[in-house]
Amino acid sequence: MIERRVRRLACALLALGLAGGLLPAHGAGLHFSCGYENNGPADEAKRIASRAQSAVRREGKRVLSVRTAQGVLRFQDKPPYDEPMAGTVHRFCDRGSGYTLVTVEEEGGITGVLVDEASGKKTRAGAEVLLSNDRRAYFAASGEDGLDGMIWKIHAIDGTTSWSGYNFIEQANGYSDTTLDTPAWTDTGEFTAMAQCLADDKRRWKVKLTKVNGKWQWLPKRTCPRS
Repeated sequence: MIERRVRRLACALLALGLAGGLLPAHGAGLHFSCGYENNGPADEAKRIASRAQSAVRREGKRVLSVRTAQGVLRFQDKPPYDEPMAGTVHRFCDRGSGYTLVTVEEEGGITGVLVDEASGKKTRAGAEVLLSNDRRAYFAASGEDGLDGMIWKIHAIDGTTSWSGYNFIEQANGYSDTTLDTPAWTDTGEFTAMAQCLADDKRRWKVKLTKVNGKWQWLPKRTCPRS
């Protein structure tokens, strides 16, 4: 029970990292990251003006449009607009290398939509997106209201999900003593992160998402001390 409470507290704090931006990703892949803070209308207007003036605009307070080679995509907010933890709000996050990320705040959670400006295709994403160097896949991190931690997913570039997990390593008993941060793609297309023991923040090591006997695992495994 103590271990469970520690995990819940630490993962909740990591989820609250969305308030000021997610824990940093590393690597040469294209990286977008947005959070709840500095994400009001004025902040969004500055981002559009500096990064996407030719492609993104506000057609109205509740409509965000993204220009693509195949036409204009429109993202319409849904009511109730002024109630906390309710409704759906779309905001421009970032743009680069032919992609635009739109964040989606819905029922207290935050996800995203990745727009390929050449094809006009929309795929599921998160508040943080990290594309692989070869643009064949991308990582997405999202937060959900009430969830202890964050949802991590790996998608093929067409949006197909190839892996889904959390920003912690879950044990067989359903608990966790290890958190994950600093997601990154290697030059060879492998996905890595930094693992850290909950009970000893000095115990950090690099792990790689590896498929063993048909199941994805974070390797190498290490034993963390119990709190």
